[in-house]
Formats: sequence, structure tokens, C-alpha cells
Amino acid sequence: MTKTKERVPGFDLDLFQDTELFRSSIDSVLLANWIQLKPQQKLVDLCSGSGLIGLCLAQKFQVPTVLLELQAALAQLAQETITYNHLQSHAKIIHTDIKQALHYVGHDSIDVITCNPPYFKAQHSPILGKSLSQNIARHELYFDLPLLGQIASALLKDNGLLYLVYRLDRFFELAQVLQTYHLPIKETLFIYPHQNASANLVLIKCRKTRRQSGYKVWPGLVLYTEDGHYSKQLRAFCS
Repeated sequence: MTKTKERVPGFDLDLFQDTELFRSSIDSVLLANWIQLKPQQKLVDLCSGSGLIGLCLAQKFQVPTVLLELQAALAQLAQETITYNHLQSHAKIIHTDIKQALHYVGHDSIDVITCNPPYFKAQHSPILGKSLSQNIARHELYFDLPLLGQIASALLKDNGLLYLVYRLDRFFELAQVLQTYHLPIKETLFIYPHQNASANLVLIKCRKTRRQSGYKVWPGLVLYTEDGHYSKQLRAFCS
């Protein structure tokens, strides 16, 4: 077990992670850099992992933030990041199953929810790896799309916002589930690994509303040059 401390691109935050546990990566960094918050909005980060998304936003916008994480070891790393970056007055990590979220956060009380959910269905997953921490974070073993919709809809105020990063191959499935919980997708930003590659990720903004009209597609974001370096577009996005 080796603990690391890394500065998150685009933020004045040092994040603790562990090489033997699930580690947040570029998808979480992209989502955190895309989101804009207003003063005193209440933020909840679901499936927080070591806290990258929620703590970056708490640090940047100084908003009251609650992070919910199932894995005790990842929650402990998030707590260390909170302490190290002096975020105790803004951020709190709760080690709990997301199903218990309403025991800690009030119904219809939250302005913004963020989440980087597991991408792979449990029953259709490739062979699980040796790391239980990574399996839980990447596969729908404890958290699936209907639970995401149920909890997000319960916690958000009317017109509250849900921000996600997700794989393109399950985009329409996600959209259908969220629609069921009155969380229609309102904005998307498609992520391309290279200039001539197909998009493989999408950043998503949903609103808790029964109104269906209104949808915006942001210009796509290309991550890497042909020689494997970060693109100028990505550097600007995370600046």
C-alpha cells in the first residue's frame, strides 16, 4: 500500500490516493473542471471515492459540500485530503451506502449533485479484477442507474442540477433511466481521446424538472495529440 499526494489540474487542491485502491483519473478531473457553482449552493457528491470531484468544488467555490462513499479506505483518504487542505468548514465525508443517503441529507434540500458512477453492469462485466476496491468503483455491484436516479431526485430541490461523467455506450440507457426520475439531460459535452477518434465519454448536466424542452451540446473536447501529449484544448479546459 502506497499513499500518494497529487495536485489536481485546474484546482488548488492536493489529493491523497492509494496505489492499491481505486484511483480517480481524467474523467473525474474533466467533470470537476466543467462545473460552475454559485455562492452558498449546497453540493452533494455521490460515489466520492477519494473525494476528487467534491473536494475540488468545495475548495474552488467555498460551498457547503457533503461527500458520500461506500468504501471505508477511500473515505479515510478523502478525510485526510479535507484536513490537509483545511476544508473542514466546507466539506464533510460520510462513509455510508448511498441507499442510506436520506439518513444524512434532507429530502429536496440540495442544489447540485455530482457523480462519477460505476460504468459497467455487474451481470455483463468483464472478469472482475483482483482489486475489490476497483471492482466496487467500476462495476454496478452496489450502485446502479435506477439507484442514481432515485437518490438524486430525492435529494435535489426542484430545478436542482445533477452533473455526471459517463461512457457513451450506455448514454441512451442512462438518459432513459434519468427521465423516469424527472431528471432530463439538458447539456452534454462529448470527450474524444484523439482528434480522429470516436467520443468515448460524455459530461452531462441534468435538471430536476418535468419540462422536457431545452438541450445544449457543447463543443467537443479532444484530450491528446497524436503523439500522446495533452492537447492545447485540454490544457485550456483545466486551466
